[in-house]
Amino acid sequence: MRSGVGGRERPLAALLVLALVAITAGETRAQAVSVIGVVVDPEGAPIGGATVEVYRAGSFIGSTTTLANGYFSIPLPGTGTYDIVVYKRGYERKLQRMDIVVTGTVNLGRLSLGYALNVVAEATSIVAGQGEVVRLPLTVTNVGAYLENVNVSVITPPGWSAELISEWGFAVRSIMLPPGVSRKFIMRVRVPGTSRGPSRLELRFAYANVCQSLTFTIEVAAKDWGLVQLLYPEVVSFAGDTLRIPVRLRNALNETVTVTTSIDAPRGWIAFLVVDGVQVGSLRLDPGAWASATLVIEVPEGAQPGKYTVTLSARAFDLSSRSNITVNVVPAYDLLALDTPTPVVSAHPGTPVSISVTVSNSGTRAAIAALEVSGLPPGFGWAVKDEQGNVVTAVRVPARGSQRVFVYVDVPSTAVPAAVNFTLTARGATSKASLELGIIVMGKPSLKVATLNWEIEASAGSSTVFQLTVENDGQIPLEDLSVSLSGALPQGVRVRVEPPQVANVPPGASVTFTLSIVVEDGVAPGRYFIPLVISGTGVRVERVLALNVRVGGGPFFSVIAALALVILAVALISSRLRGKGVKLG
Repeated sequence: MRSGVGGRERPLAALLVLALVAITAGETRAQAVSVIGVVVDPEGAPIGGATVEVYRAGSFIGSTTTLANGYFSIPLPGTGTYDIVVYKRGYERKLQRMDIVVTGTVNLGRLSLGYALNVVAEATSIVAGQGEVVRLPLTVTNVGAYLENVNVSVITPPGWSAELISEWGFAVRSIMLPPGVSRKFIMRVRVPGTSRGPSRLELRFAYANVCQSLTFTIEVAAKDWGLVQLLYPEVVSFAGDTLRIPVRLRNALNETVTVTTSIDAPRGWIAFLVVDGVQVGSLRLDPGAWASATLVIEVPEGAQPGKYTVTLSARAFDLSSRSNITVNVVPAYDLLALDTPTPVVSAHPGTPVSISVTVSNSGTRAAIAALEVSGLPPGFGWAVKDEQGNVVTAVRVPARGSQRVFVYVDVPSTAVPAAVNFTLTARGATSKASLELGIIVMGKPSLKVATLNWEIEASAGSSTVFQLTVENDGQIPLEDLSVSLSGALPQGVRVRVEPPQVANVPPGASVTFTLSIVVEDGVAPGRYFIPLVISGTGVRVERVLALNVRVGGGPFFSVIAALALVILAVALISSRLRGKGVKLG
């Protein structure tokens, strides 16, 4: 019976299993879900060939590819929470999580895919001045699923220039950007100097059949560039004058430029620009640098009194600046003056003196200043020379200008100590100036060596003394008078001088120096020389003392005497022996 019962249970169980499978299959068909939608780009155009993947709890469910019209349909196993991932080369990888609570067809509508590059700029609308170089930081991130090879270009208005710069300072034409990677760049734009108002620039990224762009708006404000600046707006001049006006040239740009200049002057006038003594028409300047120049204006002799305008213009790239100066031509006169920092100088007889004198003219026209020296005693010669050393009798001094001259006076050798006063006079067409000058003639120092014999003798191992007498035959006291060696002494010879120094020797007085000379043993006989110098304030005399070293009498004569005694003793002994009849040898 057990087996019978068991046989009946097995068919029943099989029927139950089949019923459950049928019921489960019916329920599955009843709960089926289909998801549809259309994938479009940021402009709303359909994207064909995009991949659509479905995940549930991290597990892959299925995938499909969009049609040319962007349409896709993908079945789902039932209700629940799903992650739908959509991506394509050139576009972002987009994930959308959905909670599906009903069965049937679920229409997602239009799914918009952004571009693969996410470009974020710190500013896309700014205000800049004419000619400025603008730097706009931006970050580019690949939010897509593929490595993108991106070509970069910048579309600018006419006359503008712009480029994308990497963080290492290189101009970028293309980018290789892996998924999830960000790079920082600088959009560098040079604003034309003539541009005004708003202008638009477009930064384009071309990759994977996609053209993505970012637009920048720059409002250009007018700017005074100050390329050239005249330091004086108005000057006073006269007919025939030459003006020298200080000028500053400046580069206010962020790059090296060549500043070109031009000058507009009245007819018949001559005007040019000078830098470091050279006439120039252009100057190259580094960013932020400036240079000093001189605007030289020659007013013609026939210019009538009145106000005239001279315009100095400067141009760099498409930028320009100008500066005007008014020249007020007035009736001319000269007004001379003389000045010197050293009106009184000192000199010794027989030596020339030079006094620097500035001849200035504060008048309104150049002066031909005639120069003359008066009041010098007989025997004193004089001359006036310019800065080049030329002897002149007159110099041209521009209006409100000056010239430096040098007054040379020859002090005769016979001049006695005294104060000499004289006058320098400058005469112009409408003015005259005088300057009192002076020379303190100092006494002439002189030294006479009274000792006549400059040769002495000594033997080796002995010492000797040399007397050196000198006399002050000058006009002033000799100070710090001393005798010293002017060179190396012979080997084995030592010299000591007494006194070492005489503080003051009045004119006509004499002093004697004692030289103690020691000749050491072993100095060979011969003639030696001792170089001496006699010096004091303003004097110096060199002499050479001859030293004759003879054979010394010490050890040599002792040996000779000993030999003589030996010979004498031998002679005495021989004589006695012969007297006793002893025959020697």
